Amino acid sequence: MLKDLGANAFGYGYPVPVLMVATYNDDGTVNVMNLHEAMRTNAGDLALCIGLRSKTHENVQKRHALTVALVNQSLMAEVDYFGTVSGKRVPDKFARTGLKATKSKHVDAPVIEGSPLVIECEFIDIANGTNFSTILARIVNIAADDSVLDENGKIDSLKIGLILYDPFGTGYVTLGNRVGKAWGECKKYM
Repeated sequence: MLKDLGANAFGYGYPVPVLMVATYNDDGTVNVMNLHEAMRTNAGDLALCIGLRSKTHENVQKRHALTVALVNQSLMAEVDYFGTVSGKRVPDKFARTGLKATKSKHVDAPVIEGSPLVIECEFIDIANGTNFSTILARIVNIAADDSVLDENGKIDSLKIGLILYDPFGTGYVTLGNRVGKAWGECKKYM
């Protein structure tokens, strides 16, 4: 029997990947934000929901580029800090963490060292809402550390150690075990 919890129980939704979105500031320093409101579109682009007043929003509009890094437990403290502190109020927030970045080979944005997987993107378009906008970004390249690749050179999501934001418990969780094969579990009905 399902129990009614009301509309507010959904909060920010269901557990989703925690991401670091990195851009360059006007002076060339690195800005990074914590983001858990992003998805891949059917066209293969990314749609990222970013606050209109954020430094990242401003930087994407100016530079037309960004990187999106998947986060594992080794970066949890840093990504939590990036989601707590504004780049407009603390311009050196990236430097304070001690993390390092290199320039992307494909777009005008930084690649955060230590992330197991980085998606390099070009700005496509923006749809402005009241407090947030959806930034559409074309994926130009995906760079992955060898440690997260399987024997065939493909990304193994369980090797990433990806952390997810859990809005129900207001915390971070990790992926569990692989429990099935997509487009295979249904074969008993075919």
